[in-house]
Amino acid sequence: MSNVIRERQERRLILLEGISQGLKHSEIATQIGVNRWVILNDLRFMRNNRDPELKEAQNAQEQIRVNKPSIASISNEKFLNMTGMTFQEKSFRNMIDFNKQVLMRILNSKNQNAAIMSLPKSIRKTLKNNGIITKGWHKCEITLKTLDYLFR
Repeated sequence: MSNVIRERQERRLILLEGISQGLKHSEIATQIGVNRWVILNDLRFMRNNRDPELKEAQNAQEQIRVNKPSIASISNEKFLNMTGMTFQEKSFRNMIDFNKQVLMRILNSKNQNAAIMSLPKSIRKTLKNNGIITKGWHKCEITLKTLDYLFR
């Protein structure tokens, strides 16, 4: 029985150190050489006993996550350097180019709202989600940003 407690105490110290370094549970388990479920069980045991050092380690882990740049932001920066525009700008332009005929039909109509409401719901939803038309329920129209891009 005391051997189990001693092993748990040794794993506890390694677990706290790994969490404070920002390691994942599977990485900590690999370091120790145990199954990941053993680490998760120890972590649950520490939470249930309200281990104060666990809270400190989790705060340190959160600080590491906040300071670490995300993969999406790194990808977006690379794309910006290559093309001169962000993913959002490129997807906006692609959506306008793809739906150009529909947008021109809306612009040429007398009542933009009626022309938009006559579109299938899936197309309206896509246009609204991409900021091409306004997100109104009663009065929908093409956004100024879209008009600016269309008439450049």
